[in-house]
Amino acid sequence: MRSRTGCPFSIEKSLSSSSVISQVFSRKRKMRHLLYISIFPALWSSALSSGLQTDCVDGVRTVIADFVFTGGEDGDYWGNLCANNLSTLSMWSAAKKYCTPDEISAGNQLLGGYCTEYGGVELIPYSDVSPLLTDSFFANLPIVDYSDINESVVWDHAILMSRDLYAASYRTITVFEESYLLDSKYGWGVYGFWGALLIVGMAHNLSSYLLSSRLYKGSGDVEGKGTSANHKPAFGPLGTVNHWVRANLIIPTAFGTHHRRLLWWCNIPTRMETLVVLSYWFLNLVLCAVSYYIFTPNLYYSPAQQRWRYIADRTGVLSYANLPVLWMFSGRNNVFLWLTGWSFQTFNIFHRHVARIATILAIIHSICYTGLEWDYLAADWAEKYWYMGGMATVTMSFLLLFSSVWLRKRAYEIFLLIHIVMSVLTLVGLWYHTEIWDGEYDPYIWPPVAIWSVDRLARLVRILCCNLRVKFSGQVSATQALVTYHTEANLLKIEITPVSHLFKPGAGQHYYLYQPLKWKGWENHPFTLAGWKNGDTQQNHTTATQLGANISGVPDDSKGHDKETQIMPVSSSSSDADMSQNAPISPQRESQAVHVPNHNSRDTFTFYVRPHSSWTQRLRNECNKSVEGTISARMLIEGPYGHHSPLRAHENVIFVVGGTGIGGAIPYLQEHSESLTSESKIMASRTKNITLIWATKQSAMIRHAATTDLKPFLTRTDVTTQFFATSRTESSESVQSDKLEKVNSLDLGLSPAIRRGRPDVTKAILDYINTVHSGSRASGQVAVFTCGPAAMADDARVAVHKALKEGKRGVAYFEETFGW
Repeated sequence: MRSRTGCPFSIEKSLSSSSVISQVFSRKRKMRHLLYISIFPALWSSALSSGLQTDCVDGVRTVIADFVFTGGEDGDYWGNLCANNLSTLSMWSAAKKYCTPDEISAGNQLLGGYCTEYGGVELIPYSDVSPLLTDSFFANLPIVDYSDINESVVWDHAILMSRDLYAASYRTITVFEESYLLDSKYGWGVYGFWGALLIVGMAHNLSSYLLSSRLYKGSGDVEGKGTSANHKPAFGPLGTVNHWVRANLIIPTAFGTHHRRLLWWCNIPTRMETLVVLSYWFLNLVLCAVSYYIFTPNLYYSPAQQRWRYIADRTGVLSYANLPVLWMFSGRNNVFLWLTGWSFQTFNIFHRHVARIATILAIIHSICYTGLEWDYLAADWAEKYWYMGGMATVTMSFLLLFSSVWLRKRAYEIFLLIHIVMSVLTLVGLWYHTEIWDGEYDPYIWPPVAIWSVDRLARLVRILCCNLRVKFSGQVSATQALVTYHTEANLLKIEITPVSHLFKPGAGQHYYLYQPLKWKGWENHPFTLAGWKNGDTQQNHTTATQLGANISGVPDDSKGHDKETQIMPVSSSSSDADMSQNAPISPQRESQAVHVPNHNSRDTFTFYVRPHSSWTQRLRNECNKSVEGTISARMLIEGPYGHHSPLRAHENVIFVVGGTGIGGAIPYLQEHSESLTSESKIMASRTKNITLIWATKQSAMIRHAATTDLKPFLTRTDVTTQFFATSRTESSESVQSDKLEKVNSLDLGLSPAIRRGRPDVTKAILDYINTVHSGSRASGQVAVFTCGPAAMADDARVAVHKALKEGKRGVAYFEETFGW
């Protein structure tokens, strides 16, 4: 931020076209200006609030303070200015000469207050001096110019400054004051940018919600005979604009095909996100580069020093102004996440770029003041405001250095610890850096503190509401957790039964899991809700009528023959890559998996977790120590977080998931089933055809899910499933890579097939969309939902982008991710 320095070390002044005077200011003179500049915000705020015209007297004061008079004390700025007879006589003489009576009255009133408040002395008022200011008195006063300013000269009589010297002083202070105000106004430009963007995001989210609600109406025609079955995407002007924006800005990445995959250890945002980020960089660049008024003569600075000072001040204010925005985009309990419908990943992109901008501005600010104070750095580093500002710049720089993707992915807990410690040190450093400005910059520092505190409080409230219940009898109930490790599937299945009924499970949710009694009890990790069930839920699987049952590679036992269907194309790594996809979707809904919940019992949440390292690895090791591979763990959950994707507004839905990403699809399948048996309009759904493509390393994971969480949906006539096992290192019990693996399931009465190899995600999605738009299936909108590895999500995004560019309307893309 601004240093307390108010005057230069060397100043070149030109008081006429033929005279250029160079003067080197001494340390004493510099300190006199320093004292005034340090209280300038308070003085200027008082002047503004009073509405008085004080610039004229202030211009006179600025000049008189640079002269030394008999009777003054060294270092007593306010005493020499306010109570010295020669000083005040000289000041009021110039005021009468160059100021109007109203300006003299305003300056007398305001300066008197300053002398009392900051100097503890009484100002000799203009009224006491006015009788002496006669024409004969003025005739005998020596007229001084800029060349007469010399602190080694002590004046034993009053003086009168020349008009040129007064004009230079008046111009100096007014430009300085205008620059000060302009810096603050440009700081508001930061909030204007993000405020406008958030308003657009909220308006778009509201319109999307209203449109989805409108589409849900009348969707109770489950047989597909009403108007909902023939719903067509909008082709009007607004529909055309929306399609163009999605095809060219929202869906595609800035360049190439990388989005969730890293490119040179960097995340590549979408074009819309890139446009926002570049616009913000450009805005800050412009705000830092314009509206500097450099001139001579200037009573404070040479032209070069003016640039140093004004750039330093501007970048300092803008760096501070970015702090509230920086913290706003960092918290997970952020109301704007809900209001805009944007993902946490999008907010995190904005968070990182705002942090980079704020840090670069702080570095420029520090460099400029270092250049300005070069001859006095030793004395400056002894000042608390100076070294605390330097500390803040260093900690902000370290925050950028230790926020690399490499560290986040390899040692997240270390990254998080460094992030918190450095952030606290930054705020503390900035607080003391601007403490001398009497709270002028506190409004920039308190919002980050408030945002962080509210976020932490909200986390605590969520934890208490989800995990603690006190009955009227005084009995305390706590959350129960059961963790099972499936060795062949390399899968941790966590089943948690919260005690609270305040938060209802739903599709699109994710929760943070804690183990508070462990030595790192604060450690928490987000996991997608993979399903839920009521304690007394009964699942009735009506399979008497299985017309058109569509399970990839699943024999239709009800017809008494083993007919293989739905083999989709795979990549070149599979020997069956030449087999084509033909995913017919039946409108029949006679076969349903009906959930009949008992609302008096508690819901059990299911999470699929792939053990990697740290917390999940320790959890796996604990399960391995158990004979049955299952442990009862003391866990806490925090949530729910996330967004619900409006898949129910689309007639056709294709899920493309990988690994534990199946957990992102199951809740939507569960929601779809419940919507068919619910009479509530809130649960209404337009969806008639669903295709699930799931690829995972171990076939054992598919077998487990097929007999548990996926079981209610495998016999549905409106759900088509396709399974792929990608591992090449499974046990000898696995079939060869060019075979179809039959997974016996006596519970299901069928044998779903598992393909070996990886699915060709791009081709599968494009074939699905083309089939819908060709009219061979029920027409309507298509929702593509992906949750899985980065490469799979990027392939899905590429496919949707290609379909949109080909003019396919009514194709929506939903990606469930959580990442830094």
